Amino acid sequence: MAEYAALPFDAEVILAGVRPWVTCESPSWDVAAVEHMLAIAAADMAAMGARIRSLPTEYGRAGCVLADFGPETHAPGILILSHLDTVHPLGSLAGAVPWRRDGDKAHGPGLFDMKSGAYLALEALRQLSTAGISPKLPVRVMMTGDEESGSVPARPRIEAQARAEKYVLVPEGAQPNGHLVTGRLPSARFRIFLHGRPSHALLQKEEGTSSILAMATLLQRIEAMTDGETALTASIIQAGQAVSSVPLTCMAEVVCVAPDDDKLDAIEKRIRAMATELPGIRPEIDRKTHRPTWWPGLKDRQLADLATKLGRGIGLDLEFDMLAGGSDGNFTGAIGVPTLDGLGPVGADAHQLSEHIFVSSIVPRGRLLAGLIAELE
Repeated sequence: MAEYAALPFDAEVILAGVRPWVTCESPSWDVAAVEHMLAIAAADMAAMGARIRSLPTEYGRAGCVLADFGPETHAPGILILSHLDTVHPLGSLAGAVPWRRDGDKAHGPGLFDMKSGAYLALEALRQLSTAGISPKLPVRVMMTGDEESGSVPARPRIEAQARAEKYVLVPEGAQPNGHLVTGRLPSARFRIFLHGRPSHALLQKEEGTSSILAMATLLQRIEAMTDGETALTASIIQAGQAVSSVPLTCMAEVVCVAPDDDKLDAIEKRIRAMATELPGIRPEIDRKTHRPTWWPGLKDRQLADLATKLGRGIGLDLEFDMLAGGSDGNFTGAIGVPTLDGLGPVGADAHQLSEHIFVSSIVPRGRLLAGLIAELE
């Protein structure tokens, strides 16, 4: 296993390679932008000799790209699972989140979450090919375009492909402690509509019921449910349809992470109950997305053990976490396919203007990915 420590990964070359991916801004809600990014990745993988299959858009979200590397076969193998959509809106690169280097930190929209990890997985395949090291199993790469919006159309595709494989590797960025991920807590996104009663805001204010005020009350109660094991955050709010009018409808989206699926169900039930208590308000509540609990099983731990052995050979002392942050690894781990997540470069501040990776982590994480791809059987 020591041969992977000698693979000549070059962090500067990898940064130069991933930069066109990062400068192709691809927010989840802009299908054309995400499809452009998927096309760039597909072209890069085709140039490596992969057989490419594009899966079309559904439900107003971007599609997926599936690439097969190596000899053509239907045998179960390794699925490398990544997403190429980001949370950052178009214009971030020229505005609040420019591509820049600050010592050991590299910044850019979606660099940490998770374009650097997706690109690094391809670099691991290039390095193995150049070194004449053939993986023991078929390798397939799936890149999706809707993870940040909940993976609603991608989920059945991800689960179907994962069931056909022996292992799933997810090169999501690693947290600052560098730990790999062998389990994830459940999460959900709730969309809440509150319908009040409109009226003239100046002449007949008392005849109206403000949906905005009702939502403000409800969201304070929802966020107050946050405790040591559960977090609820209102992330989007939209309201108002005319000047000088008591607003009829207010919409909010709330994201939630919980210790298990039962607690998530109980939270949803409580939100619905609180909404019905608002006077003069008709609520509509929908669970838009749900990532199930991925409890680490024996085969997940065996996969982690292999990573630990490989890590020692390349100078990494690896540890493992069960994280609250969601990923598409929730789906594959929850259906029992051995999954290892958090394999991308170490970084911090996902979804923030200060999102970054540590350049010094690129080479060892690339070598770890290469070792896993080569050694799994």
